Formats: sequence, C-alpha cells, structure tokens
Amino acid sequence: QAHLSKIPASEAFFAWPTPFLPQAHAHHAHHKHAESSSLCRRFCRRVCLAKMMLLEVANVILEESILRLLNAPKPESADIAFADFDGVQFHVSTDPNDKQSVTVSIAWPCMGELQRLGAMDDYRRIYGDMVCSSPEPNFNFSIKFHTGSAPSDEAGRAALAKKISLMKRHAIAAPFLRTFAQITAGNAGSQVIKIPYRPNESIYIKPEKESCIVIFSVHFVDDADKVLAKVFLQEFQDARRTISGAPSVTYSQKEPPMEMQQIGIRDADDNVGWVSFVLFDKHIGERNMHLTADMLSLFRDYLHYHIKCSKAYMHERMRNRVVLLLQVLNRARPEPFEKKEKKTASGRTFQRAGAAPPAGRGRGGGFRGRGH
Repeated sequence: QAHLSKIPASEAFFAWPTPFLPQAHAHHAHHKHAESSSLCRRFCRRVCLAKMMLLEVANVILEESILRLLNAPKPESADIAFADFDGVQFHVSTDPNDKQSVTVSIAWPCMGELQRLGAMDDYRRIYGDMVCSSPEPNFNFSIKFHTGSAPSDEAGRAALAKKISLMKRHAIAAPFLRTFAQITAGNAGSQVIKIPYRPNESIYIKPEKESCIVIFSVHFVDDADKVLAKVFLQEFQDARRTISGAPSVTYSQKEPPMEMQQIGIRDADDNVGWVSFVLFDKHIGERNMHLTADMLSLFRDYLHYHIKCSKAYMHERMRNRVVLLLQVLNRARPEPFEKKEKKTASGRTFQRAGAAPPAGRGRGGGFRGRGH
C-alpha cells in the first residue's frame, strides 16, 4: 500500500524553511571493513537521486475508497479491509439497511497507549459527531458518516476524504504534538514517553526545557540492512555541517543512548539500532510542529524503504556488470577449428598425401598432390 510521490530535493525529508534533515539521498554498498566507509559514502553521493521519494502521510487506499463512495451516482455497498504500515488494519463498510451510512474503523495494537497520550482527544476534536461511542468489534476506534449529508461540491468531498484518510496520522502524531505544545508553553515534564508502535520497536519522547529528544529503536532482521542503515544515517549526522538549523542526529547499534539508560534500558540486542533526534524551537514551534510530527511518524518506513531501494539499485548494477563480463568472455572465446578442403586454381580438391579422401569420393576421385 506504499503510495509514493516525487518531490524536489529542496523539499526533501524533514526540510522546510528551517531544514530538518539533509536533502541528500544515498544509494550505498555493503562494505565489511572500516576502511571502506569513506569510499562507500563517496559512492553514495555520486549516485544521489535528483528526486526524493517520500511516503504519503495519508492512507491512499482509504482516501480513494471514501471518494468513490462520496462520488457514486447512487449509493453503493462496501466492505473493504486493508492494512497499513506498522501493523495497522482498516475496515470500510456500509450499513446493509442504509448504503449511505459508512463506517470506518482502525485497529492498532498500540492504540490504547496512543489514546491515553492524547489521540482520543484529537479524534473528538477533528471528527466531532462522526466519532462512534463504541468502536466496531475487533477495532480500537470507529467513525460513521452519511454520504447524503456530505458536501455537495467536489472540493468539500475531497477534503472530507482526506481528513478520514489521516486517521492513523492523527493517532501517532498526538503524543508529539502534545509534548511540543507543553515545551513551548514551558510546562513540560521530564518523564520519558514510550510509544510501542511495533511489536519489537518503540519511539521514545523525552521533553527538555527548550528542546525535545526523539529516539527510535529500529530492529534489523538482515545484517546487510544494519550496514546500509549506518552509512545512510551517517549522512544525517553530517547534515549540521552544511544545513543551517538541522537537528542533531546520532545513531548507535551496540549501546543505547544515555536517555535510555536513565529509564533502565542498558543492554540491547545486537540487531537493534538507536536513532536520536534533538529537536529545537524551530522544529517544535507552532509553525512547524505539525510537519515535524508528520515526518517523525514516517521516519521508520522512510528509512527501510530507502534501504530496500539501495539494495535493489546495487543488485541491478551487479546484474548489469555480470552481463557485461559475460559479453567480454564470449567475445574472447576462440572459434572452433574446422577442417576445410583446399582446392587448386582449376577447382580440383587438394588433399595432402596420406590423408583420407573427401566424403563421397573414391580413390580415383579428385587430384591428389604430394602435400607441399
């Protein structure tokens, strides 16, 4: 369901009037030796893409499904179940007795924690009367609306579909927005907020007086992904050298950050990496707080998507190189030796003395020379 959009590099991931993260995207190779790191990073820069690929914040399947029901010339029945990133499940259905009554539900294992951290308050504020008092069975949250009372103009229907398609975003962004607002108001505490948004991965939010630290625990199944992520995130760390206003980014694979050790996380799995962002006033202020929350909610998917693209790119280069080498070998292969008949100027067959006569000729056929 990964719907992608191309945007200019100037509007790359976490980049706005005060850029958040580096604009460069790198395809890089798997090098086991430390001395190959600089070579790998130079390779990254040489193959940097002119266009960035970012995942949509909204769920495109959900948006298109709602638009289809709103724009249908006559009421249609629907029963659509589909998934999103991070184990999210959606369900769009219509009432069998009233096809104009549409119910949209979301299920997410961490929804209970998100609702406790402010997601439910945001849901009530955003969706208002559409919020159901009790969610659909096996789901955490549901809304219901009537297509007959939807806006009559096309722009209004598109806005309604977009608002509904951001259901997951509103849930995961609620803890970020609440923490950013508390820091701006000067009443933020010091307690670390944990969001277990995946079975073996979590997001940690630690408010400071004038900044906010966001830490991602990223679980890697493949050892090659760890190497690629290290090189890719190294470019994030170097962004502060060239981009004004970029946050501090650190990445570690063996030891958890100091903030994690303060809450008792001292030993970590070797397959877990820790990515820390230090956000400042420019990123968490009222002007950019929503965009920051959008980018943070998609960071994990963004990272893994580009790791897979990097591996696919390198595999393509390797396959092309193999094809080229096979062509070189084929051109260097000598042609098989074939015995050819020799003829005199008059057209008679010339055969060395002692050689077998040509096929179809007797002993008297043809001209037999003396060899030299």
